[in-house]
Amino acid sequence: MQTPNTMRIMRRHVMRPLMVALLAGAAVGCDKTLTVEPTTEVEESQAIIDAASARAALAGAYDALQSGSYYGGDFLFLSDLASDDVAHVGTFTTYADIDQHVTSADNSTLEGMWDAIYAGIGRTNTLIAKVPNVTTLSEDERKDIVGQAHLLRALHYHNLVKLWGPVPIRLAPPSSLDELTGTERATVAQVYTQILTDINQAQQLISTDYRTREGSWLAAEALKTRVLLYQGSNASVITAANRVLDEGVELAPTFSSLFASSGNDTPEDIWRTSFTATEYNLAGFYYLSKALGGRYEIAPTAALRAAFEPGDERLAWSIQLDSRNRRFGAKWRSTEGAEDLHIIRLGEVLLNKAEAQVNQGDLAGAVETYNLLRERAGVAPHTLGVEVTTATQVRDAVRAERRRELAFEGDRWPDLVRTQRAVTLLNIPAFRTLFPIPQNEIDVAPRIVQNSGY
Repeated sequence: MQTPNTMRIMRRHVMRPLMVALLAGAAVGCDKTLTVEPTTEVEESQAIIDAASARAALAGAYDALQSGSYYGGDFLFLSDLASDDVAHVGTFTTYADIDQHVTSADNSTLEGMWDAIYAGIGRTNTLIAKVPNVTTLSEDERKDIVGQAHLLRALHYHNLVKLWGPVPIRLAPPSSLDELTGTERATVAQVYTQILTDINQAQQLISTDYRTREGSWLAAEALKTRVLLYQGSNASVITAANRVLDEGVELAPTFSSLFASSGNDTPEDIWRTSFTATEYNLAGFYYLSKALGGRYEIAPTAALRAAFEPGDERLAWSIQLDSRNRRFGAKWRSTEGAEDLHIIRLGEVLLNKAEAQVNQGDLAGAVETYNLLRERAGVAPHTLGVEVTTATQVRDAVRAERRRELAFEGDRWPDLVRTQRAVTLLNIPAFRTLFPIPQNEIDVAPRIVQNSGY
C-alpha cells in the first residue's frame, strides 16, 4: 500500500506531483507497490506487452485505491472531517486545518490526496491506451479490462470534482513533460461530461454477466446514480437505481454485518476495495479509542450522535463511548485494517433514488424507498401524511437517513456542498466549499489557476 510518506518521497524527485502521478501510470508492473526511479525514464511502451502484464496492470489500477492518501485513509477521513460529523482530536496539523476550515494550498495531506487520485488516473490511462493492442488476451477479456479502467477513471474524476471543482483532465499517457506543464483546468461541466462518458464506455465494454465486488457493469450503474444526483438528473437517477434493484441486489440483513471483520461479502455489496493485513486501511486505527489500540486522531461529533433516533441499531455500530465518556468511531472494529471498504453499496443507491423521487414530486415513493433503511435499522417506518407531509419534510427525512446510514463513509462533506448547506450550517466562507489546488501543481503548471479565495 502506498503511504503518505511514499508519496512525499516521490515528490522530492525530479518530476513534480501531477507529472509523477500521470507518468506513474506507465510504470505499473507485477509489484503491488509503485516505484518511480528519480533519474531514469520509464519505457512506457513496455508497461503492458502481454496478457500477464495487462492483468497485473489492472490489479495495479485497483491497488491505487488502497493508498493511505486515498480510500486507505485521507480521502475517506477528510471527506467527513470538513463536515459537522467528525472533529479532529489528534495531533495532525493538516487535519486540524481541514476541520477548522483554515487550510492553505500547501497542506501536505491534500497534496498527497491529489497525487494519489491522479496516480490512479495515470494507471487507467495506460490500460485504456495499451490493452486493446494485447493480442494474447481474448477479445472479451480485453473489453472487460478496458471497461474496468474506464469505470475507475470515472470514479477518480468524480472524487476530484467533488472536492476541488474544475480540475485538469488527462485521458492518455503523457508524451512529454512539456505536455503536462501546459495543463489547464477543465470546467465542472466538462469533467462531468467525461465522467459519464467513461461510465457509459465501461458499461458498453464490461460484460453484463461480469460479477465481482470490484468494477462491474452493476458498479457502473450504481456509480451513475451518484453522479447523476450531483448533476440534478433526477429521472435518470431513478432509472439507474431501478436497474440496480432489478439485478437482485439486496440490503444486508443487518447494518453491522456490512462492517464486521467477517463481513466482506454481503448481498448489499456493489463495489468495494479490498485490504489485507499487509495492504491495510487506516479507518479503524484512526477512529478507534486508544484503549482499543487506535490512534484516536478523529472522532464523531456530538451533533452526529444526536442525529440518531432512539432504538436505531446503526448508532451502536457507528459511535461508542470510551471509559472517559469520549465518543469514538466504531464502524470499523479492528486496527489491523484488513476489512474491505465500500465504494458504493445498495444503501447509498436507495438514498440517491429517494432524494431523486422527492425532487420529482413522488413523495410516497421516496418514503417507501428510505423506509427500507429505517426498517433494517430497527426504527419505525414513516407514513406520508403522519410523520412527514410536505416535500420539505420528506427531503429533510431523506437527508437525515443519509447522514445516519453513510456516516464515516466519506459522504457528508460533499453532500453538504452539493445541497448548498455547507456555508450556512458550518458558518464558513463560500470559497471554502472547494479545497485549494496544491500549490506545487501551480508552480509546475502555471496555467492551472487556483480556486478563488486561496
